Formats: sequence, structure tokens, C-alpha cells
Amino acid sequence: MGPIEILFYAIIAIFAVVGLVRGAHRELGNSIIFMYTVAIFGLASQQGWFRRAVEAVGLFGSDSARIDEAAFVLIVTLFTIVAIVSYQGVTFDFSTKKVTGFFGVLAGLAVGALNGYLVAGTFWHYADLYRYPFNLLTGSLTSTGQALLAFLPPAIFPNPVFWAVPATLLMILRILR
Repeated sequence: MGPIEILFYAIIAIFAVVGLVRGAHRELGNSIIFMYTVAIFGLASQQGWFRRAVEAVGLFGSDSARIDEAAFVLIVTLFTIVAIVSYQGVTFDFSTKKVTGFFGVLAGLAVGALNGYLVAGTFWHYADLYRYPFNLLTGSLTSTGQALLAFLPPAIFPNPVFWAVPATLLMILRILR
């Protein structure tokens, strides 16, 4: 297992611990926001909007490597802002009381890990898409890393809009409660 896989799993573990502390009922609100963000970023990436936004600024001329680096930084910055704001702000709360006990622990860990997967997986996907800018990966991916690329959030569905489906279902479930 290479360093990028270790970083991927470490971020998931950190988010799982955050989910354990906050509880699944609060983490699900962040899951909705992250799923919509993955869908919107996927659509924007398919249309080439990130790359065009960087080209429109005009700081990098026609240097493709620099444009890719700036597009990656733009994506990571925007997603990080979304993550910080969603954790600091008020999100959809799925219960008036926290689920306690063994199932509460498992639910918190699972939903926190899902959020970590959405964040870390999205970052890794776009790092791979933009050919690992800033030498984020100096060697080749391990076989585990190659296998994981197909299961990263933006790559798991053929159309990024599919991420909006579970987010919308969770939102409807929250409204009905």
C-alpha cells in the first residue's frame, strides 16, 4: 500500500472519529451537502468549467501543467470551504435525540466514514484527473491504488447527477420526519 492510500484511509478514519463524536443524526446533514457537492463538481468537471475558469483568469498562459495545477487547487479550495462551512454551520439534523449505545457508535462511525470517503475520494479523483499536480505522487500507484480509483466518489457512477439521488432521498426523509 502506497502513501496516497494511507492518506486516503487516514482521512476516512479522522472523519469516522468526528462522526462518532457528533453522532450520525448530525453527520447525515453533512452527507447531503457533500453528495450534492460531488454531483455539482462532477458536472462542472465534465463541462470543463474548472479548467476554463483558470484559463479565463489568464495568469498561466497556455501552460497546460500550470492550468491543471490551478484547476486542482480551485477544486480543493472550493470543496474545503464547503466542508468547513457545513461543519461550522447548521445542517439538517435527523433526530431530536442522539442514538446512543452500540448502534449509535456504529452509526456515527459509518456516517462519518462516508463523509470522509466523499471528501478524500473526491480530492484523490481530481488529483488523478489532473495528473497529480505539484508532484503529489512521485512514483506509480500500487495495485491497491489502481483498484481504488474506480471506486472514488466522482468515478463510481457514470453520471455525477446520480449522487443527487441519495442526497435528495435523505433530504425528503428529513422533511417528512
